[in-house]
Amino acid sequence: MADIFFEMKKYAIISLGCSKNLVDSEQFSAILDAADYQRTEELNEASVIIINTCAFILPAKKESIETILEMADWKINGKCEKLIVTGCMIKRYKNELAQTIPEIDEIIELKDFEKFAQIFHSQSSNTRNLLTPPHYAYLRISDGCNNNCSYCIIPQIRGKLKSVPISELIKEAKKLIENGVKELIITAQDSAAYGIDIYHEFKLVELLQALEKIPNLQWIRLLYLHPAHLSQQIIGHIAKSEKILPYFEIPIQHINDRILKRMNRKIDKKRIEDIIYEIRRKIPRAIIRTSLITGFPGENEADFEELKNFIKKTKFERLGVFSYSREENTKAAEMPDQVPENIAEIRKQELMEIQADISENFLAGLIGQKIDVIIDEIAEEREFAYVGRSYFDAPEIDGVVYIESGNAEIGKIVTVQIIDSWEYDLVGRII
Repeated sequence: MADIFFEMKKYAIISLGCSKNLVDSEQFSAILDAADYQRTEELNEASVIIINTCAFILPAKKESIETILEMADWKINGKCEKLIVTGCMIKRYKNELAQTIPEIDEIIELKDFEKFAQIFHSQSSNTRNLLTPPHYAYLRISDGCNNNCSYCIIPQIRGKLKSVPISELIKEAKKLIENGVKELIITAQDSAAYGIDIYHEFKLVELLQALEKIPNLQWIRLLYLHPAHLSQQIIGHIAKSEKILPYFEIPIQHINDRILKRMNRKIDKKRIEDIIYEIRRKIPRAIIRTSLITGFPGENEADFEELKNFIKKTKFERLGVFSYSREENTKAAEMPDQVPENIAEIRKQELMEIQADISENFLAGLIGQKIDVIIDEIAEEREFAYVGRSYFDAPEIDGVVYIESGNAEIGKIVTVQIIDSWEYDLVGRII
């Protein structure tokens, strides 16, 4: 009997935006795998291309549109059979996309895994096909948000806070660890508010306690800790934990009380300062990452000067800055005293220049020290052997550690001596 060979159909998935969106992409990927499709990184091999869009702010929307148009041209040129668009942008611009880009074959509503599965005669489930390297994964503990910041469209896109029960998260985490994950990255719109909707009280600490008991889980990293909900209980638990990294991502957005109130951040300058003091006091080796918005409506030169001085004084180890994006259907979009875009951008660049000096000085102070590093990949540059991350480096958003020499395995945590530093990255060798 002659052997029958057939080539599996291939798909490519382009996941834009945040780690929370990536988790959705991983579910779409798993559905296609179950339908006997094979994922490829090469677009010219893919008969199906899925774009999971982001629509958080203007630059994200532009990136989504540009990607869709690029893939539409790809399809016109006969390089794929089916173009599918999903994600946050569909919630806002579904009709416009359908009318203006006819090359799109299917528009899938946000998280509509059932419809997606039907297209490929597959079944929807909570199974994920990791799109990260196999040694780290994101654990999305909730979706949506109840904070209603005046500049933010997320509650209108993703809805109100919806936490995943602890039992389901532990089951998911155990499966990830069994499959080789060493670093679990907790993600949500507001991780510190976890559980308030289903348990009627904040339950992040209880979740962390359950996760810490999982064998072979080495690192737990927390993202998106809204300062209004970051309690002393959470800080205290992280301080004594052997698995939770002393890495605090706390988006403060601004420091001026009037601007914070207009943003509806539900917190003031003194509380932010108290949180930072408490973290520094309890955990001297803690790393604090924050994000800021420049050019928010009503921000004057004095407000910006206050923000600059605060950054210089606080010396955040990691910091990101966004210029304000005026999003339709948000309260901030209708506020008086809108700041010109060019002014917001100038202020952003000024803060980034300040932060570059802070980061450079902080990293230079680590030369000669020994730190644990998780190996992410073999280095492309000839002068280095590997690229990894320290406990103060989250994937994609922070720096990396270039490892000059030594033997290691991808996904392993090794001790590295730091021998050089740059503005945002380190250089070391395995010891």
